[in-house]
Amino acid sequence: MYCVNHPSVETRVTCSNCDEPICPDCMVFTPVGVKCSKCARMPKSALITVKPERVALTILVGLGAALAGGFIFNLFISVISFFAIIAAYGLGYGIGEAISWASGRHHSGVLAGWAASCAALSILYPIALRGLLFYGPSANVVSFIISFGGVWKLLWIAAAAYGAWRRNVI
Repeated sequence: MYCVNHPSVETRVTCSNCDEPICPDCMVFTPVGVKCSKCARMPKSALITVKPERVALTILVGLGAALAGGFIFNLFISVISFFAIIAAYGLGYGIGEAISWASGRHHSGVLAGWAASCAALSILYPIALRGLLFYGPSANVVSFIISFGGVWKLLWIAAAAYGAWRRNVI
Protein backbone atom coordinates (compact mmCIF):
# COMPACT_ATOMS: atom_id res chain seq x y z
CA MET A 1 0.00 0.00 0.00
CA TYR A 2 1.28 3.49 -0.88
CA CYS A 3 0.41 6.90 0.59
CA VAL A 4 -2.39 8.70 -1.21
CA ASN A 5 -0.42 12.00 -1.16
CA HIS A 6 3.10 10.57 -1.61
CA PRO A 7 2.92 7.65 -4.10
CA SER A 8 6.57 6.71 -3.55
CA VAL A 9 6.15 6.13 0.23
CA GLU A 10 4.98 2.71 1.35
CA THR A 11 2.73 2.58 4.41
CA ARG A 12 0.46 0.29 6.40
CA VAL A 13 -1.49 3.06 8.14
CA THR A 14 -4.91 4.21 6.95
CA CYS A 15 -7.11 7.13 7.92
CA SER A 16 -9.57 6.14 10.62
CA ASN A 17 -12.32 8.04 8.82
CA CYS A 18 -11.96 7.42 5.07
CA ASP A 19 -9.53 4.42 5.07
CA GLU A 20 -7.11 6.09 2.65
CA PRO A 21 -3.46 4.99 3.13
CA ILE A 22 -1.33 7.75 4.70
CA CYS A 23 2.38 8.04 5.50
CA PRO A 24 3.85 9.45 8.74
CA ASP A 25 4.19 12.90 7.09
CA CYS A 26 0.46 12.99 6.31
CA MET A 27 -0.78 11.69 9.67
CA VAL A 28 -2.81 14.00 11.90
CA PHE A 29 -3.28 12.69 15.43
CA THR A 30 -6.78 13.32 16.77
CA PRO A 31 -8.58 12.16 19.93
CA VAL A 32 -10.36 9.49 17.87
CA GLY A 33 -7.34 8.15 15.98
CA VAL A 34 -5.00 8.94 13.12
CA LYS A 35 -6.62 10.82 10.23
CA CYS A 36 -5.61 12.31 6.92
CA SER A 37 -5.43 16.09 6.64
CA LYS A 38 -8.80 16.30 4.83
CA CYS A 39 -10.67 14.35 7.52
CA ALA A 40 -8.86 16.05 10.41
CA ARG A 41 -10.14 19.54 9.58
CA MET A 42 -12.62 20.76 12.16
CA PRO A 43 -16.09 21.46 10.89
CA LYS A 44 -17.53 24.89 11.63
CA SER A 45 -19.91 23.37 14.15
CA ALA A 46 -16.94 22.21 16.26
CA LEU A 47 -15.55 25.71 16.74
CA ILE A 48 -16.23 27.09 20.20
CA THR A 49 -18.19 30.32 20.34
CA VAL A 50 -19.84 32.11 23.21
CA LYS A 51 -23.62 32.29 22.91
CA PRO A 52 -25.26 35.76 23.16
CA GLU A 53 -26.93 34.97 26.50
CA ARG A 54 -23.52 33.96 27.87
CA VAL A 55 -22.03 37.24 26.64
CA ALA A 56 -24.70 39.20 28.51
CA LEU A 57 -24.14 37.08 31.63
CA THR A 58 -20.37 37.59 31.35
CA ILE A 59 -20.79 41.38 31.15
CA LEU A 60 -23.13 41.47 34.15
CA VAL A 61 -20.99 39.11 36.24
CA GLY A 62 -17.84 41.12 35.39
CA LEU A 63 -19.39 44.41 36.48
CA GLY A 64 -20.98 42.86 39.58
CA ALA A 65 -17.73 41.18 40.62
CA ALA A 66 -15.84 44.45 40.03
CA LEU A 67 -18.22 46.46 42.20
CA ALA A 68 -18.40 43.88 45.00
CA GLY A 69 -14.67 43.17 44.93
CA GLY A 70 -13.77 46.86 44.90
CA PHE A 71 -16.08 47.52 47.84
CA ILE A 72 -14.55 44.69 49.89
CA PHE A 73 -11.00 45.64 48.88
CA ASN A 74 -11.65 49.25 49.90
CA LEU A 75 -13.03 48.18 53.29
CA PHE A 76 -10.02 46.08 54.22
CA ILE A 77 -7.23 48.08 52.58
CA SER A 78 -6.23 49.77 55.84
CA VAL A 79 -5.87 46.35 57.51
CA ILE A 80 -3.96 44.68 54.66
CA SER A 81 -2.02 47.66 53.36
CA PHE A 82 1.30 45.80 53.45
CA PHE A 83 -0.13 42.93 51.40
CA ALA A 84 -2.32 45.09 49.16
CA ILE A 85 -0.55 44.15 45.91
CA ILE A 86 -1.02 40.45 46.67
CA ALA A 87 -4.63 41.08 47.65
CA ALA A 88 -5.19 43.09 44.45
CA TYR A 89 -3.75 40.24 42.37
CA GLY A 90 -6.03 37.79 44.19
CA LEU A 91 -9.01 40.08 43.64
CA GLY A 92 -8.20 40.25 39.93
CA TYR A 93 -7.82 36.48 39.73
CA GLY A 94 -11.19 36.05 41.46
CA ILE A 95 -12.85 38.43 39.01
CA GLY A 96 -11.20 36.52 36.17
CA GLU A 97 -12.55 33.26 37.59
CA ALA A 98 -16.06 34.71 37.82
CA ILE A 99 -15.87 35.85 34.19
CA SER A 100 -14.52 32.46 33.13
CA TRP A 101 -17.44 30.75 34.88
CA ALA A 102 -20.00 33.10 33.34
CA SER A 103 -18.65 32.52 29.83
CA GLY A 104 -18.85 28.75 30.18
CA ARG A 105 -15.07 28.36 30.73
CA HIS A 106 -14.33 29.96 27.38
CA HIS A 107 -10.88 31.55 27.09
CA SER A 108 -9.92 34.24 24.61
CA GLY A 109 -8.10 37.52 24.33
CA VAL A 110 -11.37 39.45 24.35
CA LEU A 111 -12.48 37.83 27.61
CA ALA A 112 -9.04 38.38 29.11
CA GLY A 113 -9.27 42.07 28.19
CA TRP A 114 -12.76 42.33 29.69
CA ALA A 115 -11.57 40.63 32.88
CA ALA A 116 -8.57 42.97 33.14
CA SER A 117 -10.82 46.00 32.61
CA CYS A 118 -13.24 44.85 35.30
CA ALA A 119 -10.38 44.18 37.72
CA ALA A 120 -8.86 47.61 37.10
CA LEU A 121 -12.31 49.14 37.59
CA SER A 122 -12.69 47.29 40.90
CA ILE A 123 -9.63 49.06 42.31
CA LEU A 124 -10.22 52.35 40.52
CA TYR A 125 -13.85 53.07 41.36
CA PRO A 126 -13.41 53.31 45.18
CA ILE A 127 -10.45 55.63 44.61
CA ALA A 128 -12.46 57.79 42.21
CA LEU A 129 -15.46 57.75 44.55
CA ARG A 130 -13.27 58.90 47.43
CA GLY A 131 -11.89 61.67 45.21
CA LEU A 132 -15.37 62.84 44.32
CA LEU A 133 -16.39 62.86 47.99
CA PHE A 134 -13.33 64.81 49.12
CA TYR A 135 -12.86 67.17 46.19
CA GLY A 136 -16.29 67.36 44.53
CA PRO A 137 -17.42 66.60 40.98
CA SER A 138 -14.79 68.83 39.38
CA ALA A 139 -11.95 66.67 40.75
CA ASN A 140 -9.42 65.33 38.31
CA VAL A 141 -9.32 61.58 39.06
CA VAL A 142 -5.81 61.06 37.70
CA SER A 143 -4.29 63.82 39.82
CA PHE A 144 -6.21 62.51 42.82
CA ILE A 145 -4.83 58.99 42.33
CA ILE A 146 -1.29 60.33 42.03
CA SER A 147 -1.61 62.67 45.01
CA PHE A 148 -3.54 60.30 47.28
CA GLY A 149 -1.30 57.24 47.47
CA GLY A 150 0.13 57.65 44.03
CA VAL A 151 2.23 54.89 42.62
CA TRP A 152 0.95 52.25 45.05
CA LYS A 153 -2.59 52.60 43.81
CA LEU A 154 -1.40 52.33 40.22
CA LEU A 155 0.48 49.16 41.17
CA TRP A 156 -2.68 47.76 42.79
CA ILE A 157 -4.62 48.46 39.60
CA ALA A 158 -1.91 46.81 37.50
CA ALA A 159 -1.74 43.75 39.79
CA ALA A 160 -5.51 43.27 39.73
CA ALA A 161 -5.67 43.67 35.95
CA TYR A 162 -2.80 41.23 35.45
CA GLY A 163 -4.38 38.63 37.76
CA ALA A 164 -7.68 38.75 35.86
CA TRP A 165 -5.99 38.77 32.46
CA ARG A 166 -3.75 35.85 33.40
CA ARG A 167 -6.74 33.77 34.51
CA ASN A 168 -8.55 34.16 31.18
CA VAL A 169 -5.79 34.19 28.60
CA ILE A 170 -4.71 30.55 29.01
